[in-house]
Formats: sequence, C-alpha cells, structure tokens
Amino acid sequence: MTSERSIFLAHALDCADFIASQLASCDKQHFMDSRLLRDAVLRNLEVIGQACKDYGIERLESTHPHIRWRRIAGFRNQLAHEYLGLDFELVWGILSEQLAPLRLAITEHLDSNP
Repeated sequence: MTSERSIFLAHALDCADFIASQLASCDKQHFMDSRLLRDAVLRNLEVIGQACKDYGIERLESTHPHIRWRRIAGFRNQLAHEYLGLDFELVWGILSEQLAPLRLAITEHLDSNP
C-alpha cells in the first residue's frame, strides 16, 4: 500500500477527531435535539465509511480484525441512501461505543503503515 492511499485514512481520522471534539461536551439529549450537530456528525460518519472503502477494507481487516470495517462501509451507504429511516438511538450507540476504538485502530494502522 503506497503512502498516497494513506490520505484516505488520515481523512477518516480527521473526521473521527472532529466528531469526538463535537461530542466531548454533549450528552445524548443535546445530540438528539440538535439537527445541526446530527447533520455534521452523520456527514463525517459517511466520509469515514467512504474513506475506509477507498483505502481498502481488506488491508484494514488484516491489521485490525476486531473492527467491523465492512459494517462501517455499509453504514456509509445507509447514511447516504436511507437517511429517512435512520435510527438516531442506534447512531448514538455507535458513537458512544465504537468511535473511540475506531479512532485508535486508524491511528495504529497509520503508525504501522506509513
């Protein structure tokens, strides 16, 4: 994998960091009540999914198999195409439980695959 492709993961990490910074002083109710915040977070989740696909799911799976890379990519499609049926409770659960491990995995992958 060339370092040129790492730009996709760097962008995914930037999006994950943005989400984390926006949610740092936010609780679930604020997330549910703020359309602007939800829209920003959803857009960044969409970019994360696309960036992971563009980098290469197989490559990510080979170094961090505990992360559900294919689900992340699939969730990107759901965000882009099935936006009217989004379950924001589910989105909040993903953010609360899976964003930190995802950020760590991307960081580790970038560090070990310059």
